[in-house]
Amino acid sequence: MNRKTALLTGIAGAFLIAAPALAQDATTPQTPEPASAEAAAAQPQSLTLSPGATVKSADGSEIGKLVGVQNGAGGQELTVRTADGQVHPAPLAGIRQDGADIVINATLADVEAAAPIASPNAAQPTPDAEPAPPADAPH
Repeated sequence: MNRKTALLTGIAGAFLIAAPALAQDATTPQTPEPASAEAAAAQPQSLTLSPGATVKSADGSEIGKLVGVQNGAGGQELTVRTADGQVHPAPLAGIRQDGADIVINATLADVEAAAPIASPNAAQPTPDAEPAPPADAPH
C-alpha cells in the first residue's frame, strides 16, 4: 500500500506543477495593447536630450539651445542657453520631441524671466592659480 500511495502522490504532484503551464493559451498576446489613442498617448515616451539641441516653445518659436538638465527647487528642469548667451532654467511641463528639437510648454519670455544660472566654468579655478596647502602640512 505504501508504493501505491507514493505513486499516486507523485502523479498528483506532477499535475499540480504542470497545471499552470498547461493553462496558458499560446494564441493570446502576452503584452496588452492600448485600448484607445488616449491610452497610447498617456504612456511615457522616450526622449533624446542632446546638448546643443534646439529648444522651442509649443508655438514653434525658438527659445535657445539645450545645455543639460538639473535639479532645481521645483524638481528637474532643463537648462537652456538663450540668444543673449545666458543659461536659464526651463520647465519640463509638456516636454516632447519633434525630430531633433525639444518642445516645451513655455515661451522665451517665460524662460528669460527665470534667474540666470551661473556658468559652471566660472566656478573652476584658473590653471595658473596656486592650490592652497593641505591643512595638515607643516608651516
